[in-house]
Amino acid sequence: MRSKFTWFLTLTMAFVMFSAYAQEKIITGVVTDSQGLPIPGVNVVVQGEAQGVQTDFDGKYSISASAGEKLVFSFVGMISQTATVGTSNTISIQMRDDVKMLEEVVVNSYIGAQERTKVTGSVATVSSATIENSAFGSFDQTLQGQAPGITIMSGSGQPGTASKIRIRGTASINEGANSPLFILDGVPISPNDYQSLNQNDFASVSVLKDASATSIYGSRASAGVIVITTKRGAYNQKTEFTYRSQVGISKVGDPQFDMMNSSQLLRFQRLVNNGIGAGAANGELFGTPNGVPLTDAQIAELAQVNTNWKDVFFRTGVTQTHEFNMRGGSEKTRFFNSINYFEQEGIAERSDLQRFSFRSNLENKPSETSSIGYNISMNFSKQNVIDSEGGIFLQNPYAAAYLGSPYDPVYREDGSYNTGQRFVAGNAYENLIRNKNENFQVKVVGNLFAEAELFKNVSARVDFSVDYTNDNGVRGSRPSTYFGSTEERGQQGFYRQANQYEARFNTTTRVSYRNVFAEKHDVEVSVFTEYFKQHFKSGTFLGYGINEKLFGYPASITAGTADNNFIPQVGGSDLERGLFSYFATGRYVYDGKYTLDASIRRDASSRFSNANQWGTFWSVGANWNMKMESFLSSVDFITNLNLRASYGTTGNQAGIGDFQEFATWGSTSYGGVPGIVQTSVPNPQLQWEEGQKFNVGVDFDLYDHRVFGSVDFYNNITNKLLIDQRLPLESGLGVIDQNAGEMSNRGIDLSIEAVVLRNRENNLSLSFYANYNYNRNRIEDLGQVSEFIQGTAIVREGLPYGSHYAVGWAGVNPANGQPLYYDANGNVTTVYNEEDNSVARWGTSEPVYSGGFGHRFTYKGFDFSTLFTFFGKYDRYNNQTFFSENPNFAQYNQSTKMLTMWQNPGDITEVQSYQYNREFSSKDIEDASFIRFKNIQLGYTFSKKQLENLDFLSSVRFYLQGQNLATWTKFTGFDPEDSNNIATYEYPTPKIYTFGVDVKF
Repeated sequence: MRSKFTWFLTLTMAFVMFSAYAQEKIITGVVTDSQGLPIPGVNVVVQGEAQGVQTDFDGKYSISASAGEKLVFSFVGMISQTATVGTSNTISIQMRDDVKMLEEVVVNSYIGAQERTKVTGSVATVSSATIENSAFGSFDQTLQGQAPGITIMSGSGQPGTASKIRIRGTASINEGANSPLFILDGVPISPNDYQSLNQNDFASVSVLKDASATSIYGSRASAGVIVITTKRGAYNQKTEFTYRSQVGISKVGDPQFDMMNSSQLLRFQRLVNNGIGAGAANGELFGTPNGVPLTDAQIAELAQVNTNWKDVFFRTGVTQTHEFNMRGGSEKTRFFNSINYFEQEGIAERSDLQRFSFRSNLENKPSETSSIGYNISMNFSKQNVIDSEGGIFLQNPYAAAYLGSPYDPVYREDGSYNTGQRFVAGNAYENLIRNKNENFQVKVVGNLFAEAELFKNVSARVDFSVDYTNDNGVRGSRPSTYFGSTEERGQQGFYRQANQYEARFNTTTRVSYRNVFAEKHDVEVSVFTEYFKQHFKSGTFLGYGINEKLFGYPASITAGTADNNFIPQVGGSDLERGLFSYFATGRYVYDGKYTLDASIRRDASSRFSNANQWGTFWSVGANWNMKMESFLSSVDFITNLNLRASYGTTGNQAGIGDFQEFATWGSTSYGGVPGIVQTSVPNPQLQWEEGQKFNVGVDFDLYDHRVFGSVDFYNNITNKLLIDQRLPLESGLGVIDQNAGEMSNRGIDLSIEAVVLRNRENNLSLSFYANYNYNRNRIEDLGQVSEFIQGTAIVREGLPYGSHYAVGWAGVNPANGQPLYYDANGNVTTVYNEEDNSVARWGTSEPVYSGGFGHRFTYKGFDFSTLFTFFGKYDRYNNQTFFSENPNFAQYNQSTKMLTMWQNPGDITEVQSYQYNREFSSKDIEDASFIRFKNIQLGYTFSKKQLENLDFLSSVRFYLQGQNLATWTKFTGFDPEDSNNIATYEYPTPKIYTFGVDVKF
């Protein structure tokens, strides 16, 4: 009986084993990305099994599996794919980027990449896909509206001009201390030099906002930190080549106001008795006595010339960019190299930016436990700059384009420019075309590093970096131009050349220990030392008596003598400053659920006296991965939920003079005799400005990555504010820096994205996203005073920074056209008195809330996206209206709004009678809140399969893009977006339309 049973059992087992063997087979295939490129290193496993294989250089794999089993394909940063084994022996997979997962890595230049679920700080990440292929000449403008808590205001439409950047509001009364610290591949880079950098080289940008994220940067982190990581190659990756090209045009947008034509302006001048229409110098035109108003017939004759100076000054600019890059790697070396040419013409003649940039990133592993490498970029840029910044002056072409008299022709009958003392636009146009204002910049940013494991769980790293910038500015006027003939010294033009270089060296050494105990206790501790040294040198010379044939070169200058009034001017400066630091960080993670980290840093700055040289800054933070708790593990709609909190301090030493412990001296002259004079007093009591930051936030991910985002609440206090205190006039000196007062910024950051359609088989995805920041700024204390005037604003306890300060406008008396104002007590008065300046209802020049929103859509090879940005509760002085709506300036063109000026009793209008003087009041303060259609992009990508007849191509993408397409605002100036609180005919923001192509092979 037993033998029969044994025989039966053996037969059954053999049958089962035979069946299993018969079903198991070899499955092969190729794994590619959304553009059809092979992906090496993809993990391929049979579901439920512990081991699997990886794809090779060409994305190919081979694995044993049985019919009915499932293969799981996974790769970092991509959505995992599952395929069921059927009758076919071939399974090829196309994987797609997991946008949510890509955002799960946060980069800190000191401690590298971290998983977001273990990050305690408030960090917003902008991916390379968002940054690439922008037509802006300066990459900082690309970040606008992309992340909550970072406010970016473009200061000018001049190609390459840097923006005003604030992270969670204005942190200091000292304007020089409000720009964030920029870190490029671990290198602190100088601010406002972004026109030389190629944003297509960037892999990601991380905005560090709270103490846990920024305290490790100590004295340079008070205004936040922006960490830029450039692209790398990949180990064991076949070399990939990419060519990018983009061409487009730039056009000026439509202003929010209209100007008079020739007939309107001449009649208006006759009415207000100012200008040619009133008879001023009209004898030149009609042979009649001066002061006799023009007749209708004479106005009609003169109005036959109706020059639209806007069409004269503005043009359609051309944008083009070409880039070639290569990336890849072997078993021990990875690399990324790129070369880029960018050229953008501005919307005015002689306004453009040219940039050449080269990048090379290389890393090598001499052994399994060590690596060495470098990241370096070399850049050259040339800007032709327009005289449009710094105020309203008549050589500013954007002022002249609207203030120029339309009855003046561009050229005289002999073809020369129509210039002279009474002309505006003709003078400015000649200056624009024939004179010179250029800037050349060479910028090198490089980092050398070496890292090795000293022994088990202990590693060390050394970084040496440099940020080198050389600027050369050239400006000049020809003696044959109107402005050259009015030069103060000699009336024969000028030539100025200014040279400056800045070299910033940074050396960091790190030793780290990391270990995991009992598979639950993850501990990491790092100690650092850092030395920063900055060298700055500048020199300038200004010469006169220009030889026209040599214009544009120093040789054109006439040597100065006591008789010819061509004595040149020279100047320069030389500066060195340093910062030495040592600091430590620690992180403990328990079972992947709870994270606690801390940092402490000591900085010594050369700006302060020995007694106050050192500053200590620290932070603590915690993260609770709530999804891993048992009470949430079974809640299906919650994919991930993290609670974060942090508190700490940061410091500031920017924006103040160097070596404050000592008095400084400079040269002077008295009665023509040169001498030495004291320029500042010793200031040994000055201390660090310190920021205290608290943050609590939640990161959420719901419905299997369908809805995800974050919410943060923060309370930032800056104390020991660095404020200028004016010294007594009898001292002969200006101001001294002092620590006084306190400022707060409290608010909320919110970001959310919802995927409303998702079908991975067809690459169908539709998502909507938005981010929002609300920031309440307040001056809490000013020390010995309660307020002081700062330009057209007032700094007063209890008010936000940037509060406008003006006499209140109360309208126009309809009975007599007299302007009405508010006195200091809020009563209506006819008396304009600057002592009645107030802050009532005039708002602040700093936006209270800001953000962006838009959508992303993909279907098969198509992609379509939009971005809108907005800024709210934000007011600006429109100083343009003081000139274009003012009868006192009727010799220039005027706004058509002046045609509604009060003339008869009973007229209801906001324009007073010309018989009363136009004063600077709150009438000129306008609501500058706006929504801007920032970007739209439509593209199509041809995959590898679609290009199978072109073996050398991996993918081709074509796209159309528009930027700054429309703006909705009540502001009547050029542009509500600007980097200061007063609109003064700055370079307008252009509309940009581009067509681009990306080719990979």
